[in-house]
Amino acid sequence: MKLTIKRQNFLKMLNYAIQAIPAKSAESQFLNFLIIVGSEDVSVIASDGTLSCKVVQPSKDEKGDDVILNKEEGMIQAPAKYLLDIVSKLGGKVVTLNMVDTNYLNISDDATNFNLVTKDGKEYPDIDLNIPEENKGFEVSLKDIRKLFDTTAYAVATKGPKEIYYGINVSVRNGKLYFLTTDSYRMARYAVLAQGEEDNKAFTCPVKALSMVANIETDEGCAIYLDEQRALFSAGGILISTRLLRGDFPDAERLIPPHFPYSVTVETDEFLAAADRVKIISSAEDKNSQVRLTISRDGGVVLYAKSTNYGNSEEVLRKATYVLPDEENVFEIGFNVDFAIEAVKALKSESFTFIFSAPTRMFMVKNDDPENIQIITPIRISSF
Repeated sequence: MKLTIKRQNFLKMLNYAIQAIPAKSAESQFLNFLIIVGSEDVSVIASDGTLSCKVVQPSKDEKGDDVILNKEEGMIQAPAKYLLDIVSKLGGKVVTLNMVDTNYLNISDDATNFNLVTKDGKEYPDIDLNIPEENKGFEVSLKDIRKLFDTTAYAVATKGPKEIYYGINVSVRNGKLYFLTTDSYRMARYAVLAQGEEDNKAFTCPVKALSMVANIETDEGCAIYLDEQRALFSAGGILISTRLLRGDFPDAERLIPPHFPYSVTVETDEFLAAADRVKIISSAEDKNSQVRLTISRDGGVVLYAKSTNYGNSEEVLRKATYVLPDEENVFEIGFNVDFAIEAVKALKSESFTFIFSAPTRMFMVKNDDPENIQIITPIRISSF
């Protein structure tokens, strides 16, 4: 096997594929790239056993310029971390990979030489990157996927026993494409029009896979193929295959209370600045960053935090407007201010509204987009 390729193009392939390489693995070969030099292109395959990707570089780029300058067909496994480090630090515009022995890969530019211990490409584990037979799939623009991902991914669980919450629930129904996430303390959902897609479908995909899809640097459409066990994404010369997560996701509609008698509307910049100051105290000894929000006819809207060892903090949201029922003068609710900050940032709007049904019920953070649903579970404020 031999490959001479423009270094920046090859480096871009490796930088993308490294996302699928695990930090450690019982299967040592999953720490390697599989490099395949074909008659018309070169491919880099990476996998952790459940998530796999293939990055393909044709001989010429979009402008018709040569990217692959010389090649001899073949395949080889190379340690992913070290190959990426070597290629990223070479100074030349062109890099050559040459298999000089069954166990050595020579990597060079016009001034530097490395000999890297490798393994036979034929010994790489079988990776299923084939499009399911008789499956036409459906297509979504990558722009929409990025928007959906950026609005919901923050609420994916990072710990806990429910594996299903480590993923993003993707569904198509009634002509819309939905992303839904939860860690059981909060929930985020967003939807865009699913153009040309009429069949209803739903699956839950690990967040890492959808993060990789959102990172594909092209504005082309992304084709999504499904079977019983996995999803396959194809866009911009990249294939991503991932196993699906099993289980039932909670229904966002059922969690939304039918009536919200209390609300606070505030400018995003004012809230984020105030919350950042108040949480200095709330996060001093409590990882939950608890704050209390008070609405009163006498004092307006106030954020308050208290620490037994460090004191307290209070911030008046002077530009905020509120709604209270005529018969009530005060409403108070406690919540994790970090959760609120992330939800507000996900809205990406100049102002937003907290809407509450009761101090102990889930509440929403919303803007003018009815498809953007952010739900947060309150914290009991008896300790404040």
